[in-house]
Amino acid sequence: MSLAWLLALLSALPMAWLAWGDPKRLRVSGQRRRKAHAPRMRALLAIAALLPGVSLAFHSVAAVLIWLGAVTTLGWVIAEAFAPRS
Repeated sequence: MSLAWLLALLSALPMAWLAWGDPKRLRVSGQRRRKAHAPRMRALLAIAALLPGVSLAFHSVAAVLIWLGAVTTLGWVIAEAFAPRS
């Protein structure tokens, strides 16, 4: 089961990179000097975030459920961390 947590942390890296270069977030927060990710880069990062879970499916179904819960929670935390402050 600790493999699920490790892979969830691994999935958090591309999710954080996605949030860092999100075009809508950059536009709303007024950070025009930083360039947003291209659509192809966003797709590759999304695939990279999901790949650990797919590989985990060959290990254990319970581990996939743990990974899904952890990735959902980490995604929420990352979205809150990168949210523009009013």
